[in-house]
Amino acid sequence: MPPEDLSLRMGRRRFVAAASAALSSLILLPGCSFGVMFNRMILGDPKVPAEFRNMTKIDLTKGEHTVMVICSTPAAVDDDLSTLKLDLIDGITRRMKLNGVEVIDPDHVATWLDDHGGFRDPSELAEDFDVHFIAWIDVQQFSFREDNSPKLLRGRCAGFVRVYRVDPSGDNGFKFTSNVYESEFSSTYPRLQPLSETGRSGVLFRKEYVGRVCDHLAEKFYDHRPGGDF
Repeated sequence: MPPEDLSLRMGRRRFVAAASAALSSLILLPGCSFGVMFNRMILGDPKVPAEFRNMTKIDLTKGEHTVMVICSTPAAVDDDLSTLKLDLIDGITRRMKLNGVEVIDPDHVATWLDDHGGFRDPSELAEDFDVHFIAWIDVQQFSFREDNSPKLLRGRCAGFVRVYRVDPSGDNGFKFTSNVYESEFSSTYPRLQPLSETGRSGVLFRKEYVGRVCDHLAEKFYDHRPGGDF
């Protein structure tokens, strides 16, 4: 037998042996469904359905609707974290785009908000953008330091996600918006005990925590893998 044929046969035998060993270990696991474990091994964990789709029956990943993300924060938060609104708009929008949702460029949204000094009602933005839904991230609380212990780091964020459908058939040609989805959110990270700033800088921790908040809020709009500590 040629050396290359022998090598190929040996490789196949090793693969079959490894696969058999893996399947045997799954079968022997107590209290475990073999079918579930096998599917997870091959396909990974099943995705969690998007909360927005569950409530509205609209799948935003089909490319039939365009979404704009906007954000508001309390004045006290703005004083300490002036870029938080834009960081959340940018982070959430980009995660949605990566997962198949058609979105309005966050830079265009940031420019509009800067030119108009913010917004009071989502319908204000509807007049100037060709969009089907406006997702309003209404942050009520945000901090990344432990109360009364500024050297300890713990992220806290709470608020509401409100989504408005834009209807172009309003009176006198104006668009109007109607609320189609609302969800409250609350986060504490880490849950068990705060982190010391001597172990990592407050700037890096804040960036990491904002990223976690963006992950969680963006996942409301597309199917995603389970997990995350929020």
